[in-house]
Amino acid sequence: MQTSWIMEAITYKYYQEKYYGNILNEEDFKRYEKKARRKLSSFTFGRIDCLQNVPDEVGDCICGMAEKISLEESKENFSGIVSESTDGHSVTFEKKQSIEQMNKELYLIAVGYLNNTGLLYGGVCLCSTARNW
Repeated sequence: MQTSWIMEAITYKYYQEKYYGNILNEEDFKRYEKKARRKLSSFTFGRIDCLQNVPDEVGDCICGMAEKISLEESKENFSGIVSESTDGHSVTFEKKQSIEQMNKELYLIAVGYLNNTGLLYGGVCLCSTARNW
């Protein structure tokens, strides 16, 4: 199994002291950081797995995505009341997001942090492929 360089870079200490996160406790952060890192690796076509020095943009992106995943997973099938009518007593509840909607929102987080880094580029990076020839 190949080990990712980024695996040890995003710690709970980073989350608290550099990202200034306060939504997740340490145990939850470990779980959601791993999910966010895997999703970001997919969005970057594995480029973050090869980083020897992890830029703050990547660390912050993973933290932001971890918080989003946590908030979404904490919702039950039906969350809070969105609207209520008293005459006919109609109540509308907020629903959990679909997987597609969640992926779109996670991708938008990634774009917000990594837009100008080249990590989201979908083409072939000649610098990295030339090493393998």
